Amino acid sequence: MLYWSFIFQLLIVSLTYGRYGIIASMLAVLLLMLWYKISLKFNLPTDRYSLIKWEDIPWLYDGIARMANRARISMPKIYIEDSPIPTAYSFRNAIVLSAGLFEVLDKDEILAVAAHEIGHIKNGDTFIFPLSKYAQYIMGALTIAILAGSTSQGIKIISALNFLIYYAGLRKFLRKREFLADSVALRIAEVPYALKEALEELKYYEAALKAKDIPLPTIKPQVERKEEPQNPIMYIMSTHPSYDERIARIMAIVDMYRIFEYMS
Repeated sequence: MLYWSFIFQLLIVSLTYGRYGIIASMLAVLLLMLWYKISLKFNLPTDRYSLIKWEDIPWLYDGIARMANRARISMPKIYIEDSPIPTAYSFRNAIVLSAGLFEVLDKDEILAVAAHEIGHIKNGDTFIFPLSKYAQYIMGALTIAILAGSTSQGIKIISALNFLIYYAGLRKFLRKREFLADSVALRIAEVPYALKEALEELKYYEAALKAKDIPLPTIKPQVERKEEPQNPIMYIMSTHPSYDERIARIMAIVDMYRIFEYMS
């Protein structure tokens, strides 16, 4: 659907501006591909990111190597980001773990988070995500051009609605990819349930950070937490599912695995 929304917006630009619109559409596609190619050559700054080798953190390197082998992908590069905020992400064939992650999670939980990032790499998300993100920027520019240049109110409304459909559809797509990465993580992680525990810990950390009360690393996920009602509009605009959604799905999948093991 995202692909067709993008093509449809190019078609509207072509119809609105005629020959110049066709040229603009072609340039938009070329810009998208150029933008994407440049992003693939991006290198992390060495003053903030450290490339990890086996001798630096053996348990982390070996654990990721085993999980990458289970996922049937090549060994990803491992970077540690000099940041106190616990976070993890992936790009190309590399995983980035922040220093703060090691302060709030234990070894099994860190490996489970890395397994999630391996899931993104295996599913091709490290290439799909940048492309879809840049396409959104171009879609926005095309929409502005149509709103500024079209004399038809109907065309303007259709173009704006098409952009909103793309915007909401992209976020739904990204949330779905997060669930798929979790599914891969549960298959390759040595302690699958550790992903649930990691999400609980990160959820608690995030809530405490919003309250300006940074928790100590020793605080456990079992601490009672109050759930806040979710705003439907904010959910549609979010690129990630909530911690509660991911935790619930992880628990369901793990329980299903246990049932299959019991029956076999």
